[in-house]
Amino acid sequence: MREVLTAYPPLVRSATLVAATYRGGVVLSLLTGFFPLLTMAVWLTVVAEGGPPAGWTTGDFLSYYAAATLLWNLSGDRVVWQWDADMRSGDLSVRLLRPVHPFHQYATSDLGHRLVCLTVLVPALALAALLVPGLDYPAGPARLAAVAAALALAYAVSLLMASAFALIGFWSTQTSNVWLLWWGLGSFTSGWVAPLALMPDWLRTAAVVLPFRTAMGFPVELLMGRLDARQTALGFAVGLGWLAAFALLYRIIWRHGVRRYQAVAG
Repeated sequence: MREVLTAYPPLVRSATLVAATYRGGVVLSLLTGFFPLLTMAVWLTVVAEGGPPAGWTTGDFLSYYAAATLLWNLSGDRVVWQWDADMRSGDLSVRLLRPVHPFHQYATSDLGHRLVCLTVLVPALALAALLVPGLDYPAGPARLAAVAAALALAYAVSLLMASAFALIGFWSTQTSNVWLLWWGLGSFTSGWVAPLALMPDWLRTAAVVLPFRTAMGFPVELLMGRLDARQTALGFAVGLGWLAAFALLYRIIWRHGVRRYQAVAG
């Protein structure tokens, strides 16, 4: 474990330099990273025409989707496409020969890419929070610390969930399609489609125990001050539970899958 932790800083630094070199890819990631703002525009139209739904004002939607934009760029799903491409091309064989486990290679590569994007996105959102009157985050020191922990948990769960699904590639060439189906269904309980407060009761209940809310809705709701102490503790407990579950699932699938690994071309 000590060797792995020692390897992370140089691997992340290398991945950051690679991401910064390919500036076109970073620009494309930033453009797609503003997708939640399109959903925000829809809800603002609803508020303008029909009034605030369930007490959500224009300022609430502005605050929610501005924070959601940050979480969108912390999603670890990029590793799915990397795993899939490497399994098809045979590049995974090269990664297996390196002293660091492929998981950590993909994780640091993704983290380096995210850091480059966030160096642009975070200042832009901070400036927007200062200039746009509707943005309001009741964030004291204790809440900011809790939000920081929730962000780290969101990224870790997202990364491990995507990595576990990526290992389906040991048995199938449809990894990306399975992942898109999984995340497409989960998006309704994550807070991507709409704030969970506006969803039906049964869907909100399901969202509390599913992993998708941890990856987005929970940190945003926490930042906006919409969770009490009990709800916050429950959110962290659910997130940590899924983190352990996906870590165990990854280890089991890896142990069985790597034995039958065969690179395919095309």
